[in-house]
Amino acid sequence: MRTHKDVTDLEETVVPDPDPSHVAIWVALNKARLSLMRQVDKKLRDADLPPLKWYDVLWAIERRGGTARPSVVVEDLLFEPSALSHMSKRMEAAGLLQICVAEDDRRGRVLRVTDKGLKARAAIWKIYGKALEVQLRPLAQLDDPASVAAALTDVVTAQPE
Repeated sequence: MRTHKDVTDLEETVVPDPDPSHVAIWVALNKARLSLMRQVDKKLRDADLPPLKWYDVLWAIERRGGTARPSVVVEDLLFEPSALSHMSKRMEAAGLLQICVAEDDRRGRVLRVTDKGLKARAAIWKIYGKALEVQLRPLAQLDDPASVAAALTDVVTAQPE
């Protein structure tokens, strides 16, 4: 088990002082994401549809031709990938995907979306897509909404110091 440093023994260091606007952006991004995901998940539950996290898995597999290794699927997920293994088993039990032996590596596994999974993903998207359209309208009204997405992509790819 990994242990952490005893913080009582740390030497005094310079405390970071980020720009308040950066902190405000960070807080707003996280609150907006959490709010949107909670709202969509509630609407999906009310419609008796699978949760939003399942959409991400189904979409990641579907856009790769219907079959993908879990290690590839995690690249597209909007949630912590450690949940993928258990979630995949629940999704298989629900008939939305199959967990198959990889043909090129008998020890490996691939996830294959089923017809039921394709239909579920499409049904989820009707609610999810509409929620994105409505909830992200304030961003779309900016002078250059594409620059917001580009800047956030730069944040994702930025190398930490």
